[in-house]
Amino acid sequence: MPLFRRAKKSGDLGNSPVPPWCSWLGPAEWQAFQDVLADIFLDGSDSGPPMNFGDRQHLRLGAADEPGIALDLAEIARLVSDLPHDQWRSATVDYLNGQLSLRDRREALYRAGFDEVRHLLMPRLVRADTVGDHHGLALSLTGDLAAVLVLRFADNLSAAVPPAQFESWNLGAEEVWDAALGNLRTHPVDLDDDGKPNPMVSVEGESGFTCTHVLRAPELLARPAPLGVLAMVPHEEFLFLQAVDGTDLRIQLIAFSMVIRQNWDGASAEHRLSPDILWVHEGEIETVTVEPAPPGSNQPGVISGSERFIALLSSIHPPDQYPAA
Repeated sequence: MPLFRRAKKSGDLGNSPVPPWCSWLGPAEWQAFQDVLADIFLDGSDSGPPMNFGDRQHLRLGAADEPGIALDLAEIARLVSDLPHDQWRSATVDYLNGQLSLRDRREALYRAGFDEVRHLLMPRLVRADTVGDHHGLALSLTGDLAAVLVLRFADNLSAAVPPAQFESWNLGAEEVWDAALGNLRTHPVDLDDDGKPNPMVSVEGESGFTCTHVLRAPELLARPAPLGVLAMVPHEEFLFLQAVDGTDLRIQLIAFSMVIRQNWDGASAEHRLSPDILWVHEGEIETVTVEPAPPGSNQPGVISGSERFIALLSSIHPPDQYPAA
């Protein structure tokens, strides 16, 4: 008997094409993955329309009278893709059982008071368009990015603090953010740099939180940066920092733009954050974009940013090859 009873029969999956959300699997692997899903999820009922897993990246795990747990099948596919095929079913079942256990722990934490969970609070960098009513506390950073308050409840797993819980604490947002940022500062990271006088620093942290350390960029850089810090967060696991170099700012921007575009293009859509360069200065974060000239064009490229940033750039480099916009 299947362990989880949530889906209707999937019908004939033999000619099902590999869906875009699972594009790293070949056709044979996709067929094997569907077989695993069918074995675990289907309840043997002939009623209802057939289920095509390729059309259903997102499922819910739980009984019919429960709200269920949101599942991203792409996450499971990534989990099993590095394992031998004969381990795919057991790894998937272990993952699903783990999700059920985490659901129970998360629900208990959602009922906890501030003092009980203070040590678990963290900010987490997310795309601004993913912030919704389920976030009890969110802070807009740029047009593309926001920080949300989460409970880090197991290893690298976290969940947004819901509005009802935040309201039950009867505390101001500033006090709660201070607690979360304090936890971020004690969060271990690995730093590596290129050894140059103005080093480019690579930051590596716990999965899902690496990029969030942009909130403490000047602290991590650990060197004077009176003109601010340039940062890249093309996806969740990527953070590079470098102090603004007045004499080479334009070169920095062009180099950053090429690196960030390459890593943005190479990331999966669900993990992408921002394709723009970030300027961290005086406690604020702004975006800077570099639009290169089309190949073979005699037109210059364009650097765009806030009035404050463009004034800084123009004071160092009079507009020529990359005029400011």
